[in-house]
Amino acid sequence: NLTDPSKRGEYKFSKRNGESYDGKIVLNYGRQIGSNGSMFRISGGSNIKYARNTSATAIGMGFLKDELNDISFAMGYPTSGHPSGTDRIATDVGFFVNGNFSLFNRYFVDASFRTSGSSRFGADNSFAPFWAAGIGWNLHNESFLKDVPWVERLTLRYSTGYTGSVSFDYYQAKTVYEYDSNYQYYTGIGAIPLSMGNPNLSWQKKFNNNVGISGTFFKDRLNVQFDWYTNTTYDLLMPINLPPSVGVSSMNVNFGQINNSGFDFSLSGHIISTKDWFWSMTLTGGHVMDRINNISTVLKGTEADAVGSEGDAIMPKLLFTEGGSQFDIYAVRSAGIDPATGQEIFIKKDGTYTYKYDEDDRVAVGNSNPVLNGSWINTLRYKGFTLSLTTSYTFGADFYNTTLQSKVENIDPYKNVDARAYTERWKNPGDLVRFLAINTVNNQMVNSERFVERRNEIYVSNVQFTYDFQTKWLNKIGLKRLCLGLGMSDIGYISTVKFERGTSYPYCRSINLIFRPTF
Repeated sequence: NLTDPSKRGEYKFSKRNGESYDGKIVLNYGRQIGSNGSMFRISGGSNIKYARNTSATAIGMGFLKDELNDISFAMGYPTSGHPSGTDRIATDVGFFVNGNFSLFNRYFVDASFRTSGSSRFGADNSFAPFWAAGIGWNLHNESFLKDVPWVERLTLRYSTGYTGSVSFDYYQAKTVYEYDSNYQYYTGIGAIPLSMGNPNLSWQKKFNNNVGISGTFFKDRLNVQFDWYTNTTYDLLMPINLPPSVGVSSMNVNFGQINNSGFDFSLSGHIISTKDWFWSMTLTGGHVMDRINNISTVLKGTEADAVGSEGDAIMPKLLFTEGGSQFDIYAVRSAGIDPATGQEIFIKKDGTYTYKYDEDDRVAVGNSNPVLNGSWINTLRYKGFTLSLTTSYTFGADFYNTTLQSKVENIDPYKNVDARAYTERWKNPGDLVRFLAINTVNNQMVNSERFVERRNEIYVSNVQFTYDFQTKWLNKIGLKRLCLGLGMSDIGYISTVKFERGTSYPYCRSINLIFRPTF
């Protein structure tokens, strides 16, 4: 409204500042025992950390002249644009001792103990102890393998212990209020709660067990590593919903345990290695199995966004159930589309059939955790030319295909839609199809087993082609090295699931020109 001077022009101001200080003191002592490769080391010390982040924002309105363009000349602020700011401080401190011992360069033992404190946790539980220990055996130094020419290194190892994490919100355990000028009273400005504190909030601890083997063979041309692990997370941190009468929507609690077990492997080698040709390949993979061992009575049946689906109204919510998985997909079981009526036949928890959707009948109908996933990286070099290809793979994962629900079934027939919206849906009695008839679709959001598909996928994420110029030509122009090339990301994929992609951030297909001179 240009006729109202108090609303003429707008000035937006925002700034963020951050500072952190780290300090660490360590004392080390080590000694070699004899000349047969035996030694021990011990170290101890302390560390301290301070971090502070501040921010300020303001919007000013009402500038009488173009020349009066500083925010101090603003006549006021918009209704929702009053100045605001934050000041967040976190402190951490820890004390530790580590020791390791090696015997004959064949056997080794490591151990550590640490006590850590952080302001991110409740006042009653700000400190927690952690310990870890590990043993190993260098098989390649044993007499029965020393004379095997194709074994360079072969090591067995086992480790166990507790770890903790402080990668949480600074004030997650504290009650925080915000002063609001809209609440002005005789005694001063009123404050409203932003978060509910929990003085009993304790560290999230993970108990780790790992056994593995690693080796190098054929004069470093083949590297192999395999690890089997089982981890149990105790006192898992998770927000829970609170009733509106409390004044805040959620608070953090230590709600229970989750167990993860699985394996990881890595194979890398030089397949071809000559004067002009070089081809290396790396294959990695793994699988994790998780189980929610127990949760508090507050969280049983509580819904939350599944990992990666925040803000997606169509994606099924994660239900916390003991014995379940954090990757479970919860939906109502379906017997498909009734050929006679074109309606969906739902299967209730008791096994009976019905046309009526009831979210209380949701059960785990799939698991988004793949049976095997990993990466496959190839590098091929000929003289100065280098071709690199990065690929990832996923096998055996269940996938809730929201594209089928939002772009194929629940559509506006008068707008552009997926072709399957007409070719694969019910039209006449007797049709054996996957999707509902157009006239049976309503605005009710259902989570049906019909939209769960098995996802097997190979994804080519990056390809790069470069050429390194010969040194004798570069010396004439004052360069030591010069590399030119072309790279491309998100090349394509082959998948058993057809779904929409590229309609939201951070999807990006990019082409990069490479120019790397060294002077």
